[in-house]
Amino acid sequence: MDQQLKILQGRLLQIRHVATKQYLKGTIHLVVEKTMFGQKELDQYYLGTTPKEDDFYTYFILHKYQLTENDLGLGDVVAIQNYGQQQFINLNAQKKSEVTQQCFAYLDEQKHYFVIKPEKDIFVNNYNAIDTSIDKKYVRITSIDNGFSLHSHCRTYKTESVSQYNEVTGYKNCDENDLWELLPVQEGLAKGFQPQVQTLEPIQIKSGDTIIIRNFWTGWSLHSHKTCYKSTKFQEVSLYSYPRDENDFWRIQKINQNQKDDKVLRKNDEVLIQHNNTKKFLSCANVLSYSQSGYQAYGLEGKPMTGLLLSEFENSPLRANQPFVIKHLTKDLYLSQSKCQTESKIGTQQEAVFVEKFNGLCLWIVELKQ
Repeated sequence: MDQQLKILQGRLLQIRHVATKQYLKGTIHLVVEKTMFGQKELDQYYLGTTPKEDDFYTYFILHKYQLTENDLGLGDVVAIQNYGQQQFINLNAQKKSEVTQQCFAYLDEQKHYFVIKPEKDIFVNNYNAIDTSIDKKYVRITSIDNGFSLHSHCRTYKTESVSQYNEVTGYKNCDENDLWELLPVQEGLAKGFQPQVQTLEPIQIKSGDTIIIRNFWTGWSLHSHKTCYKSTKFQEVSLYSYPRDENDFWRIQKINQNQKDDKVLRKNDEVLIQHNNTKKFLSCANVLSYSQSGYQAYGLEGKPMTGLLLSEFENSPLRANQPFVIKHLTKDLYLSQSKCQTESKIGTQQEAVFVEKFNGLCLWIVELKQ
């Protein structure tokens, strides 16, 4: 391993467990499931950890959900592919691991998406700046689908074929066994491997663009639809996991833009955020949400008198994958993702709310420009 190499999507890296110092490994052994008549093998492979670093089954490739840049950072949404098996890490919350009865972790042909989360937070200088780099940092790798984080411990599997490996699971209550290091692999160690890295230019976001806005902390997208809240009859605004769909697109527009304006979005610009399908404007109600965790975010029929403040941590034009804050201009409230299901109970969607106290769930990213 070369610690000086950059950590990039599409390149080989190793995922080392912080507590045990062992490397995550895709094994060659099929998952065994007990049945009424004995046991059967599934089309899935066990995940384990090993102290051996010179094993290409410990090599992984991270694929971004939306490829806008090659650098990997905190808040990125990725599928994790094992180089040896060419399959993807999955966490199944409906199935228990065989040793500790935690969430079941395995390799499968199906992609499963994770958000790379910091050990604690990303704020520096008393919330005045953000550090999203993952170099030499401990991270949590958390499933967008179910909220479980990749986890391991000093407990080996019971199944004989993998009894030499520590069990790998998913776990929801954050502890030290959820922490991992991402370590780049030196080029040439895997013969025949071709890095899947493209030449990409920074994507600048301008007034009038149609975009997908993603929560930095959870990886869920800002979403709306024609369903209305029962409590207020306003159009519901929510957060949705994946896959993305047509109801995830919003149009961002500067207020009081003149003909000479370059349309570039900058720190402290006042903007309108309009749902692309329903044409309703993102707004804040004067009532608390169904869960009482913040003020209800909703879609307003007509253009509001005042907009939302686009607050960034860098004094530079807004780009894709650059964290920013959406603040209500007159109410001094921050757009955030609630941890609770929406009032309509549609699928697994969660509430979008405006909150008084700033926290990590108030950070947003432009994931894609249409």
